Amino acid sequence: MPYKFRLTKEKDYNLVFKNGKKLSNNYFRVCFLKNNLGYSRFGIIVSNKVSKKAVVRNLLKRRIRGILSDNLSNFNQNLDMVINLSPVVKKDLPFNDLSAGLLALLNKII
Repeated sequence: MPYKFRLTKEKDYNLVFKNGKKLSNNYFRVCFLKNNLGYSRFGIIVSNKVSKKAVVRNLLKRRIRGILSDNLSNFNQNLDMVINLSPVVKKDLPFNDLSAGLLALLNKII
């Protein structure tokens, strides 16, 4: 996913958490807020509750980034989104289930 589509600053995360709306399903919690840019930006959080191993957390982040980059053309609204992975998700969750859960939640936002 190109760098311009990522939330990188702590103040951006805090702004989304403080003022944004929230939606959730079994696998994800998403906070989102309108921005004044011409594109959407995404932040991904995978906590230690999902796995104590950084390798597993980074694997899940890469999978989520892959899902988002494949579907960037669908996100034509100007939103900042923070995607938080639920602790019930484990490494062995099939990619198709992860993808379907995320896209179903994001389609509710769009």
